[in-house]
Amino acid sequence: MIRLLLPLCVPALLAAQTAAAPAVLKLPPPPSGGYRVLIVPDMEGMGSAVDIHEVIAGNEGAQYRTLTSDDYWSRFRGLLTQEVNAVITGARAGGAGSFVVTEGHGGNLFANVLPWDLDTAAILVRGFPKPLLMISGIDSSVGTLIFTGAHAGAGMPGVLAHNFAFDAFTVNGTTLNEVGINALIAAEYGVAVAMVTGDDVLIRETRAILGNDFIGVTTKYAVGRMAAITFSPARVRRMLEDSAAAAVRRAMRGGFRPYRLAKPYRIEFSLRRSYPPAIVEGVDALRWEGLEKTGERSYRLTTSDARQLGYLLDAIERVVLR
Repeated sequence: MIRLLLPLCVPALLAAQTAAAPAVLKLPPPPSGGYRVLIVPDMEGMGSAVDIHEVIAGNEGAQYRTLTSDDYWSRFRGLLTQEVNAVITGARAGGAGSFVVTEGHGGNLFANVLPWDLDTAAILVRGFPKPLLMISGIDSSVGTLIFTGAHAGAGMPGVLAHNFAFDAFTVNGTTLNEVGINALIAAEYGVAVAMVTGDDVLIRETRAILGNDFIGVTTKYAVGRMAAITFSPARVRRMLEDSAAAAVRRAMRGGFRPYRLAKPYRIEFSLRRSYPPAIVEGVDALRWEGLEKTGERSYRLTTSDARQLGYLLDAIERVVLR
């Protein structure tokens, strides 16, 4: 998920929005007997992407307008959609009958997959804001969760590595990346992660979090933050299709376990040092129940329901993206 530095909206309005009960996204039920797969596509970890020019639309703020063009983002939107379709094709071959694609990339405010080119069997959740951000639509009807184009966390040597709005993020002392955070939330619904795709740094990092209990697809090998050894997009799509089929077969046999940590969750995070003071002030103005400020940009939250973490992420994203 791309991290954008946009002007802050009125904090009082944000506080009023987040004080209300969290929104719940209700999807149509899957077809009778149809095993449902939730696919979360990000862009930084997709097969050929190495540069910020390729993963933003240019409408995210004044500082981004000169960093993209149709030769960059528009073409990579097409590659993103093809990768998602390859995963759906493989998941279908593995036995799945229902496919939900939830946009996980903040560029263009979570509207990057090309709807007109997406597999017609898929339901697409796009736009912003949406509840539980990257995994909107998850519920007990979901059989398993697949992350595509994921990236390593903040401070890691992966391509375009970052972690939401944070320089540091831990739960019970364990550092989590975006995949790990969402896997913990998904576990509240009994849903396990079956497959993760991204560069080699992301795969190693996620194995350190989730263990070997997922199928990992290395889409490229990071050379630095904005360079990688890449493969032909067609080869990457074959890898995704074959791996998705294997992942769904194993998931349907109950071969993956939801990612769990001990409750209550002791969550600690620090906002990015690069953010202007207005962003910090906006997060402070949320007055989130149970959220304690422990430093200039650091916070702590204790909860026994990871979904509360998800709703807090929604609120913080509104501060950053609005």
